Amino acid sequence: MLTTWRPSGIVTFTSDYGVRDSYVAQVKGVILERAPTSTIIDVTHEVAAQDILEGAFQLATAWRAFPVGTIHLAVVDPGVGSERRAVSILADGHAFVLPDNGLATFVLAEAHQVAAWSLDRSEWFRQPVAPTFHGRDIFGPICGLLASGMSLAEVGTPLDPASLVKLPIQPVIASGGSVVGPIVSIDRFGNCRTLIRREQLPDESETLCIRCGQLELLGIVRTFADVAPGMPLAYFGSHGGLEIAVRDGNAAATWHLERGMLVEVRRAVT
Repeated sequence: MLTTWRPSGIVTFTSDYGVRDSYVAQVKGVILERAPTSTIIDVTHEVAAQDILEGAFQLATAWRAFPVGTIHLAVVDPGVGSERRAVSILADGHAFVLPDNGLATFVLAEAHQVAAWSLDRSEWFRQPVAPTFHGRDIFGPICGLLASGMSLAEVGTPLDPASLVKLPIQPVIASGGSVVGPIVSIDRFGNCRTLIRREQLPDESETLCIRCGQLELLGIVRTFADVAPGMPLAYFGSHGGLEIAVRDGNAAATWHLERGMLVEVRRAVT
């Protein structure tokens, strides 16, 4: 099991807390109390309330942009106070501190080396632990300890990474001349993001038909400027997966596209 790890001094923070209340500030304060010189980077706090899938996607798009040794705190936790586990994960040299509810799904699918621990040592928690705010009282303190140099083995008990909870996401299926996968996230621009990868395509990009709901496109382009304003397009986004968008517009609103809808990529009929 890979356990060698050295903190970079960077902590990222992803949550559904929003910024209207003081929740984010409280968690940061606890981290800084234990690791005063750490740098805390907000990934986003605008994940929709209790939306574990969106939190998992946002975490997955961000973690590789940071150096090895970064600690990634993610809290989207509708099961807070229940029997769900609090865990830390080491994935390809990055540490993750989060509830074991599927938030790590995409990270686990991408990482090559993974180890995990159950955060079951209450001596490291902030006391008293509020049953509705584990971000401040469990996850934040653990992040602070890790950032200050404590080892992953010291803050928890080893567990089998195979036991970590994964979200039941419909997989991308390639069959014959087509590839089908769901929209997994819609960003603030209305761009609809999938996990369909370039290497899964059945043919050259310009000869493919892309269909989702009532929208049908011919060809995958490189960027927005390749189509006229107001026109729909398919392209590979910065996360590596196929996206559907409208140049200078909102694809989700214009074409009534929703998360979970299937996108089909197939050879065009000639």
